[in-house]
Amino acid sequence: MAPTHKTPFALILAELAISTTTVTLLSLMYPLEFRSRLWENGGEQGWNSNPNKRIYYYANHQEPPEVPLIWSQRLYTSNLAIAILGLVVFFARTAMSHLRYLPRYVNNIYDAILLALWAVSIAGQTSSDFTDPEHPSPHPWYLTRGCSAAWDRTQGYCQIAQASFAMSVVAAILYGARLIREAMLIAYEKGQRHQSRWPAQDVQEVESMAGVYMDEEGESEAESTTKEDWQSMALSPVLAFFPSSDNRW
Repeated sequence: MAPTHKTPFALILAELAISTTTVTLLSLMYPLEFRSRLWENGGEQGWNSNPNKRIYYYANHQEPPEVPLIWSQRLYTSNLAIAILGLVVFFARTAMSHLRYLPRYVNNIYDAILLALWAVSIAGQTSSDFTDPEHPSPHPWYLTRGCSAAWDRTQGYCQIAQASFAMSVVAAILYGARLIREAMLIAYEKGQRHQSRWPAQDVQEVESMAGVYMDEEGESEAESTTKEDWQSMALSPVLAFFPSSDNRW
C-alpha cells in the first residue's frame, strides 16, 4: 500500500467551510432569474448589453448575438458542478484518510484538478460582454462598480454574486496552498533522507582511510626492521663468531 500522511485538522475544517459555502452560494445563483436580473440591471444602466433588446432581432427575423458567457446558463451550471465536485472530493478523501488508504500522489492529483477547475471558473466569472459595441463590458458590472450602483431589488443578487466570486478565489487559493504545502513537505523529507545517509558514508570513508594508513604503517615498519637486520650483520666480521644473545653476564 502506498504511504499515507495526516492532514492538519485546521486545514480539514477550512476546506469543509469553503466547500459548503461555495455550494450554497452557487446554488443560489443557479436559477435563470438570478442571471437575468443582473444582466437586465447592467443593460438598462448601459454597463453591458441589454437582454430586453434581443426581442427586436426576433421581430426582424434576425439571428441575435450569442449570449455572453458571463450571462449564460452553462457558466452557472459549470460553477455549481465544480463546487459540488469539491465537496464530494472532500468527503471522499476524508473517509479514505481516516481509513489510512489515501496515497499522497492521489491527494495531490485531487488538489491539482480542483485548482485548475476553479481557475477556469474564475476566468469565466470575470469574462467580458462585447455583444453590444455601444456598451462594451470587459468585466461584470457588479465586480467593477459594486452593489451600491445597483437597483434596490437587485442589490441582494449583486451581493451574492460578489460573495460567490470571492469564495471561488478563496477555493483556488486553498487548493494552491495545499499543493505548495505538499511540495515543501516532499522537499523537506528528501533533505532529511539525504542527511541521514551522510553519517554512514562518513564512517565508511574513515574506516577505509584508517585501513590504508595501517597498511602503509605496517609496510614501513617491516622495511625498517629489515634494514636494521642487514646493518647489524654488516657491522664487523668478528661478530660472526659471537652470535647475539639476550643473555647477559
